[in-house]
Amino acid sequence: MAFGTEVAVTIRSRNRPRAEAALRELGEAFQRMHTDWHPWERGALSELNEALAAGDWSQPGAELLAMIRDAQRFEEDSLGYFNAAIGNLVRLWGFHTSTYPILTPPPDKAQILRRLAQSPSALNIEIRGSRVRSLNRGVKLDFSGLAKGHAALQACERLVAQGLEDALIDLGGDVMICGASTRPWSIAISDGQGGVHAGIELMGPIAVFSSGTARRWGEWHSERYAHLLNPKTGLALDHLVQATVIDRDPSLADAAATALAVAGPENWRGVARSMGVYEVLLLDAAGPIAVSPGFALRTED
Repeated sequence: MAFGTEVAVTIRSRNRPRAEAALRELGEAFQRMHTDWHPWERGALSELNEALAAGDWSQPGAELLAMIRDAQRFEEDSLGYFNAAIGNLVRLWGFHTSTYPILTPPPDKAQILRRLAQSPSALNIEIRGSRVRSLNRGVKLDFSGLAKGHAALQACERLVAQGLEDALIDLGGDVMICGASTRPWSIAISDGQGGVHAGIELMGPIAVFSSGTARRWGEWHSERYAHLLNPKTGLALDHLVQATVIDRDPSLADAAATALAVAGPENWRGVARSMGVYEVLLLDAAGPIAVSPGFALRTED
Protein backbone atom coordinates (compact mmCIF):
# COMPACT_ATOMS: atom_id res chain seq x y z
CA MET A 1 0.00 0.00 0.00
CA ALA A 2 1.26 3.46 -0.97
CA PHE A 3 -0.31 6.74 -2.10
CA GLY A 4 -3.66 5.56 -0.77
CA THR A 5 -3.83 2.57 -3.10
CA GLU A 6 -2.41 -0.89 -3.74
CA VAL A 7 0.83 -0.99 -5.69
CA ALA A 8 1.72 -4.06 -7.74
CA VAL A 9 4.94 -4.68 -9.66
CA THR A 10 5.25 -7.45 -12.26
CA ILE A 11 8.65 -8.38 -13.68
CA ARG A 12 9.31 -10.77 -16.55
CA SER A 13 12.75 -12.22 -16.00
CA ARG A 14 14.67 -15.47 -16.06
CA ASN A 15 16.81 -14.19 -13.19
CA ARG A 16 14.52 -14.84 -10.24
CA PRO A 17 16.96 -13.81 -7.46
CA ARG A 18 17.65 -10.47 -9.12
CA ALA A 19 13.93 -9.84 -9.68
CA GLU A 20 13.03 -10.73 -6.08
CA ALA A 21 15.77 -8.43 -4.75
CA ALA A 22 14.50 -5.62 -6.98
CA LEU A 23 10.95 -6.11 -5.69
CA ARG A 24 12.13 -5.83 -2.10
CA GLU A 25 14.01 -2.63 -2.90
CA LEU A 26 10.98 -1.17 -4.66
CA GLY A 27 8.75 -1.99 -1.71
CA GLU A 28 11.01 0.04 0.54
CA ALA A 29 11.27 2.84 -2.03
CA PHE A 30 7.50 3.15 -2.42
CA GLN A 31 7.06 3.39 1.35
CA ARG A 32 9.69 6.11 1.57
CA MET A 33 8.10 8.07 -1.28
CA HIS A 34 4.68 7.69 0.34
CA THR A 35 6.01 9.20 3.58
CA ASP A 36 8.14 11.93 1.99
CA TRP A 37 5.44 13.13 -0.42
CA HIS A 38 2.38 12.71 1.79
CA PRO A 39 0.10 15.75 1.41
CA TRP A 40 -0.90 16.03 5.06
CA GLU A 41 1.05 13.65 7.29
CA ARG A 42 4.49 14.52 8.65
CA GLY A 43 7.27 14.15 6.10
CA ALA A 44 9.54 16.00 3.72
CA LEU A 45 6.63 17.66 1.91
CA SER A 46 5.02 18.94 5.12
CA GLU A 47 8.38 20.43 6.15
CA LEU A 48 8.68 22.11 2.78
CA ASN A 49 5.15 23.51 3.07
CA GLU A 50 5.95 24.96 6.49
CA ALA A 51 8.94 26.78 5.02
CA LEU A 52 6.87 28.06 2.08
CA ALA A 53 4.15 29.32 4.42
CA ALA A 54 6.78 31.20 6.42
CA GLY A 55 8.42 32.68 3.32
CA ASP A 56 11.70 30.99 4.24
CA TRP A 57 14.28 29.48 1.92
CA SER A 58 14.25 25.69 1.97
CA GLN A 59 16.29 22.90 0.37
CA PRO A 60 13.72 20.21 -0.41
CA GLY A 61 15.90 17.50 -1.98
CA ALA A 62 16.22 16.38 -5.59
CA GLU A 63 12.92 14.48 -5.82
CA LEU A 64 10.70 17.24 -4.47
CA LEU A 65 12.60 19.83 -6.47
CA ALA A 66 11.93 17.87 -9.66
CA MET A 67 8.24 17.69 -8.74
CA ILE A 68 8.10 21.45 -8.13
CA ARG A 69 9.60 22.06 -11.57
CA ASP A 70 7.06 19.69 -13.14
CA ALA A 71 4.22 21.34 -11.18
CA GLN A 72 5.24 24.72 -12.57
CA ARG A 73 5.46 23.42 -16.14
CA PHE A 74 2.19 21.50 -15.97
CA GLU A 75 0.30 24.41 -14.40
CA GLU A 76 1.39 26.67 -17.24
CA ASP A 77 0.82 24.10 -19.99
CA SER A 78 -2.59 23.05 -18.61
CA LEU A 79 -3.85 26.64 -18.79
CA GLY A 80 -4.26 26.55 -15.01
CA TYR A 81 -6.45 23.45 -14.79
CA PHE A 82 -3.63 21.62 -12.99
CA ASN A 83 -2.44 23.41 -9.87
CA ALA A 84 -0.37 21.59 -7.25
CA ALA A 85 -0.25 24.67 -4.98
CA ILE A 86 -3.90 24.59 -3.80
CA GLY A 87 -3.28 22.33 -0.80
CA ASN A 88 -5.05 24.78 1.52
CA LEU A 89 -8.14 24.61 -0.66
CA VAL A 90 -7.99 20.79 -0.77
CA ARG A 91 -7.75 20.75 3.01
CA LEU A 92 -10.66 23.20 3.32
CA TRP A 93 -12.88 20.75 1.42
CA GLY A 94 -11.88 17.95 3.81
CA PHE A 95 -9.96 15.93 1.25
CA HIS A 96 -6.86 15.57 3.40
CA THR A 97 -8.23 12.30 4.70
CA SER A 98 -8.09 8.59 3.94
CA THR A 99 -11.71 8.00 5.00
CA TYR A 100 -14.38 8.21 2.32
CA PRO A 101 -17.12 9.18 1.80
CA ILE A 102 -16.92 12.50 3.60
CA LEU A 103 -20.21 13.20 5.37
CA THR A 104 -19.48 16.66 6.77
CA PRO A 105 -20.73 19.85 5.10
CA PRO A 106 -18.63 21.36 2.31
CA PRO A 107 -17.08 24.79 2.86
CA ASP A 108 -19.20 27.86 2.28
CA LYS A 109 -18.63 30.26 -0.59
CA ALA A 110 -16.92 32.89 1.58
CA GLN A 111 -14.32 30.40 2.81
CA ILE A 112 -13.58 29.29 -0.76
CA LEU A 113 -13.27 32.87 -1.99
CA ARG A 114 -10.79 33.68 0.77
CA ARG A 115 -8.55 30.84 -0.38
CA LEU A 116 -8.90 31.83 -4.04
CA ALA A 117 -8.06 35.44 -3.19
CA GLN A 118 -4.58 34.26 -2.19
CA SER A 119 -4.06 33.11 -5.82
CA PRO A 120 -1.88 30.13 -4.88
CA SER A 121 0.27 28.93 -7.76
CA ALA A 122 3.34 26.74 -8.16
CA LEU A 123 4.64 29.57 -10.32
CA ASN A 124 4.89 31.63 -7.11
CA ILE A 125 7.77 29.38 -6.02
CA GLU A 126 11.20 30.84 -6.66
CA ILE A 127 13.97 28.34 -7.37
CA ARG A 128 17.63 29.23 -6.88
CA GLY A 129 19.86 26.24 -7.44
CA SER A 130 18.59 23.62 -5.00
CA ARG A 131 16.78 26.13 -2.75
CA VAL A 132 13.18 27.31 -3.00
CA ARG A 133 10.87 29.82 -1.37
CA SER A 134 7.51 31.48 -1.99
CA LEU A 135 6.55 35.06 -1.23
CA ASN A 136 2.91 33.98 -1.53
CA ARG A 137 2.09 32.57 1.90
CA GLY A 138 -1.04 30.91 0.49
CA VAL A 139 1.00 28.32 -1.42
CA LYS A 140 0.64 24.80 -0.02
CA LEU A 141 1.87 21.99 -2.25
CA ASP A 142 -0.22 18.86 -2.72
CA PHE A 143 1.26 16.45 -5.24
CA SER A 144 -1.71 14.05 -5.31
CA GLY A 145 -2.07 14.63 -9.05
CA LEU A 146 1.61 14.06 -9.71
CA ALA A 147 3.09 11.68 -7.12
CA LYS A 148 2.10 8.39 -8.72
CA GLY A 149 3.57 9.44 -12.05
CA HIS A 150 6.87 10.36 -10.43
CA ALA A 151 6.86 7.15 -8.39
CA ALA A 152 6.27 5.04 -11.50
CA LEU A 153 9.10 6.80 -13.32
CA GLN A 154 11.54 6.27 -10.45
CA ALA A 155 10.57 2.62 -10.09
CA CYS A 156 11.07 1.98 -13.79
CA GLU A 157 14.43 3.75 -13.81
CA ARG A 158 15.57 1.44 -10.99
CA LEU A 159 14.42 -1.68 -12.84
CA VAL A 160 15.90 -0.65 -16.19
CA ALA A 161 19.25 0.06 -14.50
CA GLN A 162 19.23 -3.52 -13.17
CA GLY A 163 18.42 -5.05 -16.55
CA LEU A 164 14.79 -5.73 -15.58
CA GLU A 165 13.09 -3.40 -18.03
CA ASP A 166 10.35 -5.86 -19.11
CA ALA A 167 8.20 -4.86 -16.15
CA LEU A 168 4.89 -3.25 -15.30
CA ILE A 169 4.14 -0.89 -12.39
CA ASP A 170 0.47 -0.75 -11.36
CA LEU A 171 -0.48 1.97 -8.89
CA GLY A 172 -4.17 1.35 -8.26
CA GLY A 173 -4.97 1.12 -11.97
CA ASP A 174 -2.47 3.72 -13.16
CA VAL A 175 0.07 1.76 -15.16
CA MET A 176 3.62 2.21 -16.43
CA ILE A 177 5.29 -0.33 -18.70
CA CYS A 178 8.95 0.28 -18.01
CA GLY A 179 10.95 -0.61 -21.10
CA ALA A 180 11.19 -2.81 -24.15
CA SER A 181 8.71 -5.68 -23.85
CA THR A 182 9.26 -9.27 -24.95
CA ARG A 183 5.52 -9.46 -25.67
CA PRO A 184 2.57 -7.08 -25.23
CA TRP A 185 1.10 -6.31 -21.83
CA SER A 186 -2.70 -6.49 -21.52
CA ILE A 187 -4.12 -3.33 -19.93
CA ALA A 188 -7.71 -2.70 -18.86
CA ILE A 189 -9.04 0.85 -19.31
CA SER A 190 -11.45 1.70 -16.50
CA ASP A 191 -14.94 2.98 -17.30
CA GLY A 192 -14.79 5.24 -14.24
CA GLN A 193 -17.60 3.35 -12.52
CA GLY A 194 -15.91 0.17 -11.33
CA GLY A 195 -15.98 -1.65 -14.65
CA VAL A 196 -13.84 -1.90 -17.79
CA HIS A 197 -14.31 0.36 -20.79
CA ALA A 198 -11.83 -1.43 -23.05
CA GLY A 199 -8.85 -3.73 -23.05
CA ILE A 200 -5.70 -2.86 -24.98
CA GLU A 201 -2.31 -4.44 -25.54
CA LEU A 202 0.74 -2.23 -25.22
CA MET A 203 4.49 -2.48 -25.65
CA GLY A 204 6.72 -0.33 -23.46
CA PRO A 205 7.83 2.12 -22.49
CA ILE A 206 4.38 3.65 -22.09
CA ALA A 207 2.12 4.95 -19.30
CA VAL A 208 -1.67 4.82 -18.91
CA PHE A 209 -3.03 7.12 -16.19
CA SER A 210 -6.59 8.04 -15.25
CA SER A 211 -8.19 10.64 -13.01
CA GLY A 212 -11.85 10.64 -12.08
CA THR A 213 -14.54 11.48 -9.60
CA ALA A 214 -15.95 8.06 -8.73
CA ARG A 215 -13.69 6.84 -5.93
CA ARG A 216 -13.19 9.72 -3.49
CA TRP A 217 -16.12 11.96 -2.73
CA GLY A 218 -18.26 13.65 -0.15
CA GLU A 219 -22.01 13.87 0.27
CA TRP A 220 -24.14 16.41 2.08
CA HIS A 221 -27.96 16.64 1.98
CA SER A 222 -27.99 14.10 -0.86
CA GLU A 223 -25.65 16.21 -2.99
CA ARG A 224 -22.42 14.52 -3.99
CA TYR A 225 -19.12 16.27 -4.66
CA ALA A 226 -15.84 14.73 -5.83
CA HIS A 227 -12.31 15.19 -4.55
CA LEU A 228 -11.22 16.87 -7.79
CA LEU A 229 -11.23 20.66 -7.48
CA ASN A 230 -11.31 23.24 -10.23
CA PRO A 231 -8.42 25.60 -9.33
CA LYS A 232 -10.14 28.44 -11.20
CA THR A 233 -13.39 28.33 -9.20
CA GLY A 234 -12.32 26.53 -6.02
CA LEU A 235 -15.29 24.21 -6.44
CA ALA A 236 -15.37 20.41 -6.34
CA LEU A 237 -16.62 18.61 -9.42
CA ASP A 238 -20.24 17.53 -8.89
CA HIS A 239 -20.62 15.12 -11.81
CA LEU A 240 -19.12 11.80 -12.87
CA VAL A 241 -16.14 12.21 -15.16
CA GLN A 242 -12.91 10.35 -15.86
CA ALA A 243 -10.00 11.23 -18.10
CA THR A 244 -7.44 8.65 -19.26
CA VAL A 245 -4.17 9.64 -20.92
CA ILE A 246 -1.60 7.44 -22.67
CA ASP A 247 1.91 8.88 -22.96
CA ARG A 248 5.53 7.77 -22.61
CA ASP A 249 6.01 10.18 -19.68
CA PRO A 250 4.08 8.95 -16.59
CA SER A 251 4.38 12.31 -14.82
CA LEU A 252 2.82 14.09 -17.78
CA ALA A 253 0.12 11.41 -18.14
CA ASP A 254 -0.72 11.72 -14.43
CA ALA A 255 -0.98 15.51 -14.40
CA ALA A 256 -2.75 15.68 -17.76
CA ALA A 257 -5.41 13.19 -16.67
CA THR A 258 -6.21 15.43 -13.69
CA ALA A 259 -6.22 18.60 -15.80
CA LEU A 260 -8.44 17.10 -18.50
CA ALA A 261 -10.96 15.70 -16.00
CA VAL A 262 -11.26 19.18 -14.49
CA ALA A 263 -11.35 20.95 -17.87
CA GLY A 264 -14.22 18.72 -18.99
CA PRO A 265 -15.84 18.29 -22.41
CA GLU A 266 -15.86 22.02 -23.21
CA ASN A 267 -12.17 22.72 -22.64
CA TRP A 268 -10.28 19.44 -22.85
CA ARG A 269 -9.08 19.85 -26.45
CA GLY A 270 -7.24 23.10 -25.80
CA VAL A 271 -5.69 21.72 -22.62
CA ALA A 272 -4.59 18.48 -24.30
CA ARG A 273 -3.05 20.43 -27.18
CA SER A 274 -1.24 22.81 -24.83
CA MET A 275 0.10 19.95 -22.68
CA GLY A 276 1.18 17.94 -25.72
CA VAL A 277 -0.89 14.80 -25.06
CA TYR A 278 -2.58 13.16 -28.03
CA GLU A 279 -4.05 9.91 -26.69
CA VAL A 280 -7.01 10.91 -24.52
CA LEU A 281 -10.29 9.33 -23.43
CA LEU A 282 -12.94 11.31 -21.56
CA LEU A 283 -15.90 9.50 -19.98
CA ASP A 284 -19.01 10.50 -18.08
CA ALA A 285 -21.85 8.47 -16.59
CA ALA A 286 -23.24 7.66 -20.04
CA GLY A 287 -19.93 6.58 -21.56
CA PRO A 288 -17.34 8.20 -23.86
CA ILE A 289 -17.79 11.91 -24.46
CA ALA A 290 -14.43 12.50 -26.15
CA VAL A 291 -11.91 10.16 -27.75
CA SER A 292 -8.81 11.48 -29.47
CA PRO A 293 -7.83 9.82 -32.78
CA GLY A 294 -4.65 8.48 -31.19
CA PHE A 295 -6.56 6.80 -28.36
CA ALA A 296 -9.16 5.42 -30.79
CA LEU A 297 -6.41 3.69 -32.77
CA ARG A 298 -5.27 1.90 -29.60
CA THR A 299 -8.71 0.38 -29.01
CA GLU A 300 -9.54 -0.64 -32.56
CA ASP A 301 -9.90 -4.39 -33.12
